[in-house]
Amino acid sequence: MYPYLFPEIFNDSVPMYYLMIFTGISFMLIYVTYRFENRDGFTRKQTNRLLLLISISLLFAWLFSFLLDAVFHTIQEGELTLGSINFLGGLIGGFAAFLLLMKYFYKDKNKDLKRVANTIITGVVLAHAFGRIGCFCAGCCFGIPTDTFLGVVFPYGHAHTLFPDTSVFPTQLFESAFLFILFILLNQVKSFRNKEVQIYLIGYGVWRILIEFIRGDDRGALLPLFSTQYNVFPTPSQLISFFMIIFGIYLLYQQRNKMRITYT
Repeated sequence: MYPYLFPEIFNDSVPMYYLMIFTGISFMLIYVTYRFENRDGFTRKQTNRLLLLISISLLFAWLFSFLLDAVFHTIQEGELTLGSINFLGGLIGGFAAFLLLMKYFYKDKNKDLKRVANTIITGVVLAHAFGRIGCFCAGCCFGIPTDTFLGVVFPYGHAHTLFPDTSVFPTQLFESAFLFILFILLNQVKSFRNKEVQIYLIGYGVWRILIEFIRGDDRGALLPLFSTQYNVFPTPSQLISFFMIIFGIYLLYQQRNKMRITYT
C-alpha cells in the first residue's frame, strides 16, 4: 500500500486518494455520456448541457460532504469541529443541487428527471467504487481490529494512528467490491431497468447499515442507543441509510401503482 503513486509532479507528490477519486469521476462521466446518447436518447448538445450541470453539482456534493460531517462531529463534541468528508452528505447535497439546476437551467422538452437520475446514480456507484480504493490507499474509512485472514495492517494514515501495527478489516475494499458488483447488476439485470434509483437506495442503504458495524474510524454519533468496544450505534450514516431504504421502498411502491393504473 502506497499513499503516493508518483514521487513528484510539479515539485509535489500525488496522493493515491485523489488520483482514485479523479479516476472514478472520469469513468462516471464517460459512462453517463455514453448512456445519455445511446440509451436515453439525448442529443450531443443536450448531453453536454447535462454534463455541465453534473459537474456543477459535483462541486456542491464536495461542499456538502464536508458540512454534514462537520455537523455530526460538532453535535458529538459539543463545539464546532471540522472533520473529513462524508459520502452520504455529498450524495444528498449533490443530487439536491442537480435537481434545482435541472429545474431552472434545463429547458428542453425531454426533461425526464427519472430517466436522468437512473443514469446518474448508476454512474455514481461506479465513481464511488473507485473512491473507496482511494480510501484504502489513504488509510481512512478503515475497519475494527481483527485476527482473521481478512485483516490488513496500515503503515500510515488514520488507521495507523488509531490502531498502530494492528490488523484491521479493509472495509474500504469490501465496499469497493460491493459497489462494482452493484454497478454490474444495475446494468445487466433487466428487472432493475428504470428502477436504478430505488435499487440503489435500498441496496446501498442495507449495505451501509451492515458495514458500519465493523467500521473502526470515528464517524460521529447522533442518537447513541448502544455501543461496542469500538463504536457507538446507530451512527449518522446508519440513520441516513435507514431513511434511504424507506424512501427507496416508497418510490418502488409509487412506481408499481402507476404501472397498475396504466395497465388497467
